[in-house]
Amino acid sequence: MKKAAILLMVMIFLAGCIPKNYIERLGIITAVGYDLIEDDRLRGTLVMFQFDPTAANNSQVVTGEAETSKGIRFATNRLTSQQLVSGQVRLEIFQDQLASKGMMKYMDTLQRDAKISDMGYLAVSNVPTSTMLKSNNSESHPNTGNYIQQLIEKSIKDESIPNAVLTGFMHDFYDTGKDPVLPLLTLEEDKTVIQGLGLFQDDRFVDAISHEQTFYLMLMKQEFDHGQFQIELDSDSMQDFYRKSTNEQVSEGDLHVSLHELSTERTIKPTKGQPTKQSVHLKMESRLLEITKEIELKDKKAINALEKELEIAIEKKLGSIMTIFKEAQVDPVGFGAKYNTEKRSNRVTNENWREQIPELDIEFKVDFKLLRYGITE
Repeated sequence: MKKAAILLMVMIFLAGCIPKNYIERLGIITAVGYDLIEDDRLRGTLVMFQFDPTAANNSQVVTGEAETSKGIRFATNRLTSQQLVSGQVRLEIFQDQLASKGMMKYMDTLQRDAKISDMGYLAVSNVPTSTMLKSNNSESHPNTGNYIQQLIEKSIKDESIPNAVLTGFMHDFYDTGKDPVLPLLTLEEDKTVIQGLGLFQDDRFVDAISHEQTFYLMLMKQEFDHGQFQIELDSDSMQDFYRKSTNEQVSEGDLHVSLHELSTERTIKPTKGQPTKQSVHLKMESRLLEITKEIELKDKKAINALEKELEIAIEKKLGSIMTIFKEAQVDPVGFGAKYNTEKRSNRVTNENWREQIPELDIEFKVDFKLLRYGITE
């Protein structure tokens, strides 16, 4: 009985020592944007959620300037009556000008802050983040940070962009022979959209690729389960299989093919002793969703010809995007890392791989199979 009384007194004493945080007084930070301003100072924009049942809008955006990311918190604290807490930060956006100077010092700070989730998303913006986070994205999301977070999350699930979490960026940064990529955001009619991907040399943003080009990077970087894409073929490539028509313009203009439910298998094979010489074999299966010209799809020869043209076009696209990577001296696929995992001679290092990237000689082989291509099958 005496022990129980002592235990009860200790619990009461400890409970009295816990600081109280009333939820109505908290400004819960959900997103942060960083811009580079004059004298290498930072401008930080915080999107907060506040629990105020009397407020018409529970989202608040504040902006402050400082020399460090931590200093931003002190600067913005003066601008709100809420107590700022970072336990719900799920998005960090960096203006491209800032990212081009190197992001590792900011990544290290994020990684060390136990209050910030290491599964939060990262992105680069080609417009000031202060403008983006104050934009009218609306839809059903009054909180701009939540809107952009869900935009990125949806694109990852749709296999439109690679994963963009903090841990993934850090893994690619530290992995020898591989460079990180991040979603590249922009504003269109005051609405945030994903324009493509930002390419990094180690932690420095150096170049970007379009949304269409991102698909071909994804083909090399990971395997698809349920992807979709559209590709343009030369009109003459299928002219032997166009349906007979009185329309004399049937062969004019390019041939556009839309495919969905794409699944892929990817095999990358390095050559022993030659890190820059590798082969990529892609097995692709997909369903034909739409085609802009009438083709005799009942004819098996027509299907075989279409599959062959798709293979040629995809191999050409893969070669084109490799040219971009070599000119920018980046390896977002991880060809250097792949070589190190399979070969022991002439291994890739952080010091020598950057100089070898322009010499990359990648042989692409695509095998494409159309699973279904019409009601008649």
